[in-house]
Amino acid sequence: MADPGHRMTRVVVYLDRQHSGKPGRKAGDRGAAVDLDGDGTIGIDEREAMLTARYLLACEAALLEAGHTVIPISDGWYSDRHSRVNRYAGGFDCPQVYVAAHLNCGAGDYGAVFFDHRSRTGPELASRIARQIRMVAPEINGVKTIAAKPDDWTRSAFATIVGVMQPVSLCLEPCFLDNPAHADLLTREGLAAIGRAIATGVDAWANTCEV
Repeated sequence: MADPGHRMTRVVVYLDRQHSGKPGRKAGDRGAAVDLDGDGTIGIDEREAMLTARYLLACEAALLEAGHTVIPISDGWYSDRHSRVNRYAGGFDCPQVYVAAHLNCGAGDYGAVFFDHRSRTGPELASRIARQIRMVAPEINGVKTIAAKPDDWTRSAFATIVGVMQPVSLCLEPCFLDNPAHADLLTREGLAAIGRAIATGVDAWANTCEV
């Protein structure tokens, strides 16, 4: 985290556990699911939103320890969540960050931090978080920072953050559920390390912000 001797900039961070809490017919959605322990069945704790909860909890704790404000979110359609964040954002006069938490699936070998292509500060925040994830997860073949747009292959990532206005918004997919090389990252310890890395990246970015 930040050097205690440096200027402290408080940041409000919205941690959104996506693929959870959707209403109506989507209420049971918990995202991608993989038989991680190889027992032939997919347990509740082998679903994406149950795993992202673990890295988000570690991230929240680390951010709070560093003196930042954290607002967890985990219910509603994504558009409703974005509108809610925009309402909350009006009550703060400091830098703000919105994180849409995911894990990837599709047998890739990399990590990804998507930022809103319209954001001037998104690339820097994404870069600082990616750098920290790389440090704790050498088994990942690089952590890419990618501009999310509505009209190319990144449109699904863009949909997770499109409605957020004031906070700098990111969609995080730090590793792949179905890549055996990433298995250690999906343990409690591995996910906690990822969460702390995200917090360290946010904290480092915060201390570059003008207040």
